[in-house]
Amino acid sequence: MSTYPMEELSPDLEQARRNSSMAHQVVIKLKEAGLPEDFDEDLASLSTDLGDLWGAQKALAERLEAFVRSPHDWETLGDYLMDLKASIDHIAWHLSSVQRPLDRIARFAYETALGQQEK
Repeated sequence: MSTYPMEELSPDLEQARRNSSMAHQVVIKLKEAGLPEDFDEDLASLSTDLGDLWGAQKALAERLEAFVRSPHDWETLGDYLMDLKASIDHIAWHLSSVQRPLDRIARFAYETALGQQEK
């Protein structure tokens, strides 16, 4: 019989709020820096992905720590390993999704900085 704590599967609303807050901080930072509205779609993707990645790395660390503290029965170990896989898959999805908006906004940042240096 597995001793895997099922309560860990319930939604963590507080962590969702923290992820959302981090995403919002990214939006504020770039909008205050003068990012044009043309980049709003990229900014929405970038901020969401970064906020979720920030939260996912914390969740992965907590799950890994729980795994190493878990009992040595194989069913429980399998449950924890699958939970770790789900966390890693979630991170991998966001890593893929964040690439394009990150590149576009970073390119805009460097082009803007270069333009300001030439003045």
